This record gives sequence, structure tokens and C-alpha cells, in this order.
Amino acid sequence: MLESLSQKYKLFIVSNCQEGYIEAFYNYHQLETYFIDYENPGRTGLSKGENIKLIIERNQLKSPVYIGDTLGDQQAAKAAGIPFVYANYGFGEVEEYDYIIHSLRELQTIF
Repeated sequence: MLESLSQKYKLFIVSNCQEGYIEAFYNYHQLETYFIDYENPGRTGLSKGENIKLIIERNQLKSPVYIGDTLGDQQAAKAAGIPFVYANYGFGEVEEYDYIIHSLRELQTIF
């Protein structure tokens, strides 16, 4: 699915993790080829919303969306001023969202 999505869209990771975690994730799962850029507070000291804005600015994105599964993700997307796609099969429960998906495959039908 990531391969298919990455052929149509620019993919990024913005996480609340510490520095080095995303790099370890990329290396372990061999997924770095699907993502263009990433950010986290371990590198910047900024909030998730501010890190989303950094990714948007750094990559000159025109119509970004944020996909997440927690209230914090929803709030970060709102702080960044972009639509939020709620992955309701994840860890959290979110009541406000712009789109909802029940599986990763549904992303192809939304966009």
C-alpha cells in the first residue's frame, strides 16, 4: 500500500517520538524509500502541529492532509490548518475529523 500511495503522493512522517526513532523505524522496516521527509520534537523541540507546518514549508506542499489515530493527531492537524484523516482502526478515539478511514486501503478512495 505504501508503495502504491508513494507513486501518487508525497508521503511524510510527523511523530511525537524522540530523535532517532523514525530513522530506526525506516531501517528496520526498510520503508525509507516511500517517504520524502520526516520530523519529530526530538530534532526540533517543537509541537507536532509546528512540525507539520515545518514539513509543509520545507517541501512546499499545496494541499497536505494529516492521517492519524489520536486526539493529539487531530489537534496537531487543526493547529497546522490542514484537513485530518482519522484512522479509526488505530489507538485512539476522535470525534472531529474531515475524513475517516477504516483501513489503509481506503486512502485510495478518498484521494
